[in-house]
Amino acid sequence: MKRIKQRSIACAAALTLVLITVTTTAPNASASTRYQIITGRVLKIDMKERQMLVADRSSKKLYLVNVPQEASFKITFGRSMHLSAAGLEDVDRNNRVELRITRTEKEHLSRLYDGREVIEVNAAH
Repeated sequence: MKRIKQRSIACAAALTLVLITVTTTAPNASASTRYQIITGRVLKIDMKERQMLVADRSSKKLYLVNVPQEASFKITFGRSMHLSAAGLEDVDRNNRVELRITRTEKEHLSRLYDGREVIEVNAAH
């Protein structure tokens, strides 16, 4: 009886130690999904509102990207593709861009005048 009790305590302690190790080394899911990189073609630019409409190549989604003053991105094909960190002033319509966006907690879906749905996101710097 004494031996069974000692073994069950040892197993419970080992199991607790394994669970603590696994939970502390698990990656934080919110940090990995906070930023996303999109690559696509610029369909429209609004300089007054500092927004770009970007068609993502891989997922076929439309993103309405709010570009703050300090944000920069990479132009992968276009007139200013030699710049390492381009701004909104350097991008033209139909350029291909690669930019890092932040996904907010309340990701906002919008609808364009022609009925297409867009996801409104912010460009990261």
